[in-house]
Amino acid sequence: MRIRNLLSQTIFILTAMVSMNNHAEVILHSTRIIFPSESKETTLQISNEGAQPSLIQSWLDNGNPNSTPDEIQLPFVITPPIARIDPQKSQTLRILALPNSNQLNQQQESLFWLNVLDIPPKPASQTAEEKGNFLQLAIRSRIKFIYRPSSIKDNVNDAPKKLSWSHEGNKISIKNPTPFYITITSIFSKENRKLDLAPQGVLISPYSEYSVDNPKQLSQLRFSTINDYGSHTEQDVKF
Repeated sequence: MRIRNLLSQTIFILTAMVSMNNHAEVILHSTRIIFPSESKETTLQISNEGAQPSLIQSWLDNGNPNSTPDEIQLPFVITPPIARIDPQKSQTLRILALPNSNQLNQQQESLFWLNVLDIPPKPASQTAEEKGNFLQLAIRSRIKFIYRPSSIKDNVNDAPKKLSWSHEGNKISIKNPTPFYITITSIFSKENRKLDLAPQGVLISPYSEYSVDNPKQLSQLRFSTINDYGSHTEQDVKF
């Protein structure tokens, strides 16, 4: 049986607009996946912590969250793409590199996104009114999937230290001279952490520049980044 377009352009499936079955019990055991180019495959563990079985669909996209699995052609394959996870059980996803993965840029990282759509079953017992008016939510989790070429000899843990910061007026410019994607979770005042210039976070691509607003013209700043294991580290901003 082929399940096509389980995800439309949102992370939920609407059956009606009266009652709601809320479900968010499928847990991904990672916040990001790093795929070294010398590897043939990597894995992601997924657990169902709920009391009901869930159907999950998994796929990779290249940055467009609205793209559907049948529209995407990437040099990786996920198996199984569709799976049922029983309550208190887990499923291992295998992500395999196809032969044409070596055609990706070998001088810097490439970023993709791993999607896991969790579709819960309908409740077993419903009133007649609920059967005719039912809203079912399908929850999508989306995490970074980073392809890292073995030709990169730099230490990824040193990348945040190599960021170049400059400020002029109400703008701060951040240059990334490294081949790595760097995730900044916050840029905050050293005197008052609540003064955060990047509350939504910043993802800086390799060899690129990003600017953030600095309306209060703060100069004593720290920033927080996330490493390969999802841990946060903080450093001073050096203008």
